[in-house]
Amino acid sequence: MEIGVNGLTCSQCTRSVEIQIRKLGFVKDVDMNLEHTDGKVVFKEQKKVDVNKIAQAVKDAGFSVRSLEAQFLFNHVNVSQGYCFDYQGDKYQFVQVPQKELNGPVTLKFVGENFLPKKEYKKWEPNLKNNCSNNTGKTYYVTM
Repeated sequence: MEIGVNGLTCSQCTRSVEIQIRKLGFVKDVDMNLEHTDGKVVFKEQKKVDVNKIAQAVKDAGFSVRSLEAQFLFNHVNVSQGYCFDYQGDKYQFVQVPQKELNGPVTLKFVGENFLPKKEYKKWEPNLKNNCSNNTGKTYYVTM
């Protein structure tokens, strides 16, 4: 997973974010980059990932999330606007995407209040309507 963080200005800032993210039980490794104000998060195998907790960890460190992207593996899946898929008990719903067949690794961008600056979130908000059925977990909105 790649995370963009707003407000990183020094090595202590990046260290603060890294420490907060490392506290999460499903995180294996974190590599923050001050020059690009972003980082890479690697997850432990067989552990359920809570994307909201990653965003909260950044906030707990005193910063805000600019972007959040993760790579998913697809096997000839036809997606379109509103298409939902399950991953680790949570739903992922495509927003503002053309009809397309996904095959192999695909990077998806999370859109939602916790994953975007407020101004950008306001542009996406009207399109974030949960169309996923039988959802017992969380619903995340993603785009390409």
